[in-house]
Amino acid sequence: MVNEFHVGLNAAALLLALTLLIFTFIRKRTDRAQNVVFLLMLTAILINSSTEIISEFVFAYQKANPGFLVVRQITTFLYFFVHSMLALFFALYVGCVTRVITKISDRRSFVYSIPFIVSEIFVITNPFLHLVYYFDEDGRFTRNWGEAVIYIAAAIYMVLGLVVMLHLWEGLTIRKRWSLIYFFGMVIVGLVIQLLYKDIKSELYGEALAMLGVVMTIETEDGLVEPVTGIYNRTALHADLQNYRRLTSELELIFVRITNMDNILRNSGTKDINRLTDEVSEYLKTLIHRYYIYNVDPGQFVIIKNIDVGDKGRKIMGRLFKNFETSLTTDEIIAGIRERFNEEWQIGKYSIKLDTTIIKAEFPDNLSSSDEIFFLINSFVPSNLQGKVLSGRDLDFLMRRTAVEQAVNRGLMEKGFEVYYQPTYNLSDLKLHGAEALLRLHDKELGNVFPDEFIPVVEQMGLIDEVDDYVLRCVCEFINTGVIQKYNMASINVNLSVLQCMRNGFVERITDIVKGYGVPAEYITFEITESVGADDYDKLMKVMERLREAGFRFAMDDYGTGYSNMRSVFSLNYDFIKIDKSILWGAEESELGRIILENSVKMIKEMNKRIVVEGVETEEQINMLRTLEVDFLQGFYFSKPVPKNEFVRLVEAAR
Repeated sequence: MVNEFHVGLNAAALLLALTLLIFTFIRKRTDRAQNVVFLLMLTAILINSSTEIISEFVFAYQKANPGFLVVRQITTFLYFFVHSMLALFFALYVGCVTRVITKISDRRSFVYSIPFIVSEIFVITNPFLHLVYYFDEDGRFTRNWGEAVIYIAAAIYMVLGLVVMLHLWEGLTIRKRWSLIYFFGMVIVGLVIQLLYKDIKSELYGEALAMLGVVMTIETEDGLVEPVTGIYNRTALHADLQNYRRLTSELELIFVRITNMDNILRNSGTKDINRLTDEVSEYLKTLIHRYYIYNVDPGQFVIIKNIDVGDKGRKIMGRLFKNFETSLTTDEIIAGIRERFNEEWQIGKYSIKLDTTIIKAEFPDNLSSSDEIFFLINSFVPSNLQGKVLSGRDLDFLMRRTAVEQAVNRGLMEKGFEVYYQPTYNLSDLKLHGAEALLRLHDKELGNVFPDEFIPVVEQMGLIDEVDDYVLRCVCEFINTGVIQKYNMASINVNLSVLQCMRNGFVERITDIVKGYGVPAEYITFEITESVGADDYDKLMKVMERLREAGFRFAMDDYGTGYSNMRSVFSLNYDFIKIDKSILWGAEESELGRIILENSVKMIKEMNKRIVVEGVETEEQINMLRTLEVDFLQGFYFSKPVPKNEFVRLVEAAR
């Protein structure tokens, strides 16, 4: 009779393995070494469960037809031949997930393969020697002492996998830890039950359940992979670096940073940014496989080189993983990236030129920890280094950034920040109109650190709210001294970060600070360097409108630079437009520059906005601006930014 219970268990294992196999191909997660090993395990379970089902059916009829005994002998041989591979696959899978396989030498690979070779020799020679099993004269299956050798080999690989997992426990994510625990647990439970109760063939079903747990956690890669591009994200990079660190791997890293991504975001919006990211990702995948590419930020990619799981796995499994490596060197990859980025990218109807900075670094030579790697990802690249390929000593700016971060923390704790004031003047009579508040950082170790260096660091540290609030409080305290009222100054200009404006509760926090000092809102003008994306205009407009209702005024800073565009000028309700110094200086250098300045002034005046021109340094510039009838001037001709007390003396002397 057919043992329906055995058939049921094996049929369940077969259906579960088949479902997982189909699901894996549908998800297109088949290109990593661990994916291939996982597919091999599923295939082995499919073959084993199929042979077991066939054996159960032919067993019931072999007495009536001796030919069925031959079929049973064949299926039993296939079962043992394939099943002896499973334990090795288990150990390989753990090695791929933890990446420990990348550290295996040729000699150790051979040593680790010995139990597998021995067990397969026992299986292959069994039809002649009958050391593992045999069929007696009545056709009954009988186990022999050689089966213990196969189980011992399997136990060796299971223990080896457990040792690897425990050794690299700290480098595994919580998700991977529990998945591998479940993985081993189900396999061991199924095996133990079958060993203790010969009539309950639960081993394959336990293995199939283990595969299900792996699919639900490790193989799906949810939260680690960008769903459209198929490349990994910041979270995946962090997890992988933990494994590399514990393995003391030597890595080569390529950082690809698109430096004009903000401009594209402002002009095109997030949809085109996503489309552009997809295009860049597809190109990078032509140079190196997707599982070495990480999209860590919009416009920033990291490539890890010289970590090839397939190369080491191939030492154990022949040429199975041949296609997992790339023949390109790091320098060849960089050359390919530079060549492609010298061309334009077609995004919808638009052709876009992408400005890139490429950084080549080695771990642990240039970067000694994962923290430093993320430091580099988040760091501000000095303008004089942008657009180049940086390596070696070029990365000294990273150490400078670290020092600036420390200086920022000291500045907040030890009151190293100071607000300076740079006056603005009426063009009509060159009398004082107001001033702009500008932040400076005095550090006991670095000396004076200028805003173009520490402000990006402050933003990346998440301290911009605290720093901006500090400036606003200092300005409110200064207004309360009565100086601006005494000398009829219109207002003090305070710079606002757009990042700050977009946060919930921003308006309430600003108004609470100003009300807390009892300062009339009309004494404060907020300067905004326009750097918002197309999708954020409505939100910024609402923020500005609410602050305007409270009495504040607004100036658009840096008009004429890459930070401004026409939509901002027309859409956002500014009281003042500050023309950047580069426009003024360009007007002195060429006729084209003068045309740009004249037409900019004409357009802004026709919109009934008042005009401030920055960067005034000579009397000739003042005379030129007088013919254009702008409203206010600011620049070193009158004064550089100075501390509060010096500014007060300057105001008193000019009275």
